[in-house]
Amino acid sequence: MELVVEVEGRESIVLPGGGADLVAFMSFCVARGFGAQHPLIALAERLEARRVRVGPLTMFYGADAEDSEDREKADLAWQDAAPLVETLEGALALLADDDLAATLLRRAGATGLPGDIDSLCAIARAAEAAGLRLRLLYRD
Repeated sequence: MELVVEVEGRESIVLPGGGADLVAFMSFCVARGFGAQHPLIALAERLEARRVRVGPLTMFYGADAEDSEDREKADLAWQDAAPLVETLEGALALLADDDLAATLLRRAGATGLPGDIDSLCAIARAAEAAGLRLRLLYRD
């Protein structure tokens, strides 16, 4: 899996290393509330408990549209950069100083997640500064 970031009017960017850990985390953020248990769901819950909204990470779609319905759904994934930046900065702060978060990352085998989040945050900050929207797309 890889994460493709599109910023309005700019070329698509694939996260360094592909961003597979972030794609996995985003998928588990969507699964919150359905009764599933996984260390990345627990991490999403920990962020929410610290008042870090994970909602902006749930706005994504597949990069390879097969039909008009896929293209329409991908169009719905466009979002303002500011809320995403806030979420990513909150996640980075938690991951930097929370022992339980580090344990959850190890248990999930997602130790690359902080680097993925940092890379996406840099892109989202630049989009925010330019007043541009972005969208997150994944590719298998």
